[in-house]
Amino acid sequence: MASTVVDVTDADFDAKAVKASGTVLAVFRAEWSDVCRALDPVLADVAKEYANRITICRLDIDKSPETPRKYNITAIPTLHVFQGGKIADTWIGPANKTRVVNLISPHT
Repeated sequence: MASTVVDVTDADFDAKAVKASGTVLAVFRAEWSDVCRALDPVLADVAKEYANRITICRLDIDKSPETPRKYNITAIPTLHVFQGGKIADTWIGPANKTRVVNLISPHT
């Protein structure tokens, strides 16, 4: 599992997030969004803290529009926790470190 946040695209989302072993936090975001950019340092911090327990993937909804459509993403940021190929938990909207940790902790 990575200790950094991994950027993914439509081409590799399935392999790196859905079918990955272990728990994956997939973050649907856009670079133009202040709320999404504010989440970046939080994700980096959580990735380091949970390096051996979770993988964090970011997907830019503008550069990769197919995957958000597949998962009915209508607001950003949307955070999906994937386990065993299924969505185990979701958070939509702004999130601080406590919110992200509370989202992933039951699944790590």
